[in-house]
Amino acid sequence: MKTINIAIDLRSFLMGALTLGGLITLINFKPDHDGQPDPAVLDTRRFQVVASDKQTIILDTKTGRFILDPFNTLKPKWVIGDFEEVHKREVK
Repeated sequence: MKTINIAIDLRSFLMGALTLGGLITLINFKPDHDGQPDPAVLDTRRFQVVASDKQTIILDTKTGRFILDPFNTLKPKWVIGDFEEVHKREVK
């Protein structure tokens, strides 16, 4: 009975490993979508909150509108405003 001998040289092994690595890289590749973030993620970063001992401000960074509680009491008294209107009043 003959014995079966399987031998592989180093060059063939390296070519197979590089080919497999290239295929795995291509399979996992995802396009960049032109550098634009996902709209769902963008909306979660739209609002910013600043809170202190005396007041709380919630700012909509897309429109510039804000609401604030100037007294920070147990029952908030929200004041609605617009950043552009406030800036125009301060400039005059």
